[in-house]
Amino acid sequence: MWVFRGVLFLGLLFALVYFFVTNSSQFVDVNFFGRQFLGISIYWVVVVSYLLGFATSFALAALREFKFHREIGRLNKDNKAKSREIADLRTLPLQEIETPVGKDAAGE
Repeated sequence: MWVFRGVLFLGLLFALVYFFVTNSSQFVDVNFFGRQFLGISIYWVVVVSYLLGFATSFALAALREFKFHREIGRLNKDNKAKSREIADLRTLPLQEIETPVGKDAAGE
């Protein structure tokens, strides 16, 4: 599996380098929220958009991970409380229930 990932990574890296080399002389105009940026290299547009996407994805994954860790902590605390309760029930002394005098087991 690691060989496949390595080959895939090298293939993507080669494609990225090829893209940058073939388009190194390309310049674009960017209109971003009403501001215009003229004559920006396409290399910077691709790199900045990649970094913004990566940062957004990382932030969402981190929030999800924190939520999972908080849930795991809550479940562990719940598990410990239930384990303590079970241990307490196991050590409870057994007592016989006394029946009232004059009544038999049938309840008459």
